Amino acid sequence: MCRVNVVEPAVLALLGGLTLALVGLVPWAALQYRRRGELGLGRALLAFVGVVYALALVTYTLLPLPDAAQVAEICRTPSGPQLRPFAFVADIATEGGLSGPTSVLANPAAAQVVLNVALFVPLGMLVRHLALRGRTIGILVGTAAGFLVSLLVELTQLTGDWFLFPCAYRLFDVDDLIVNTTGALLGTLVSPVLTLFTGRGDDAPDRARPVTLRRRAFGMACDLLTLALTTGALSATTSVGLAVADVDLDQLGARALLTAATLVAPAGQLVLVLATGRTLGEAVVRLRPVPRPGGGQRLVRWALGSGGLATLSAVSFPGSGLLSTGLALAAVVGLLVTRDRRGLANAVARLGVADERDRSSGRERGSADG
Repeated sequence: MCRVNVVEPAVLALLGGLTLALVGLVPWAALQYRRRGELGLGRALLAFVGVVYALALVTYTLLPLPDAAQVAEICRTPSGPQLRPFAFVADIATEGGLSGPTSVLANPAAAQVVLNVALFVPLGMLVRHLALRGRTIGILVGTAAGFLVSLLVELTQLTGDWFLFPCAYRLFDVDDLIVNTTGALLGTLVSPVLTLFTGRGDDAPDRARPVTLRRRAFGMACDLLTLALTTGALSATTSVGLAVADVDLDQLGARALLTAATLVAPAGQLVLVLATGRTLGEAVVRLRPVPRPGGGQRLVRWALGSGGLATLSAVSFPGSGLLSTGLALAAVVGLLVTRDRRGLANAVARLGVADERDRSSGRERGSADG
């Protein structure tokens, strides 16, 4: 049974999970609004935990990677797989045995068993909850998933990360298969507790919901996140390309190219708003301006919204920083004080905001009054 440092893999899994969560938040939220009609906080938290957990399994399997000297030393005296079931019982006795509940964590071999069981409990919980919650067969499927994932982990260790290394630097242990599968089984048994966070059933996706502060703010956050990620990716790619081409980034042409890269995202949002009348974030949370805006109103909505803010952040001129800060503060205040949470841009454009599933003309007229 392999003893590993759990701190580094946990930190990497958390950081990787945060990165993937930010990148995948907007499409995942759009899917939730269309499948379930709304974005539940419990579901969002469960999805994030699932991403971090999947990365944790990968990092615990692969890390820490040995250096060349360690690999050479291990390969000189390779150890074969441990194929004797329940050998961990003798290991626990060798480490001093167990004298009570508190001695479990004090005994390294026993603590390793507990850690392996705990590591696979979330897998059993998630598989049964997401695939077959409420059904007895979910217990079997969750347990089988635990066995198969554990087998994949052990084979990865047995083959030296699938022959990336000349020999196995970790031990294939049949006991790990046993305790990991046991952990998955326990997870399936406690899986129903997840319904406390996610609810027991899906809401009707086509039923209109109120326009709440949280929903409007989340839509705006989706716009800002999309603009920031797109701009960051384009700027980084452009910078790397210029560096590879051995172009001095201080040259006027290089600076102009970098500025152009930062303007691509807000320009793309302008095209979207002019074409559809709403931003990507509003489409994600299923909101629309009412009544249907004209061309001038659409331009105002873009200029006083995240598109204008992103443009001001991309260009540099005297007072641009102060102007962008003022626009951001005005957007926050407008969201808090305007009726129906229409916000600054909609208020200036004399527009309201409504759920896209609400086809009531009376609501549209009432929302547009201001």
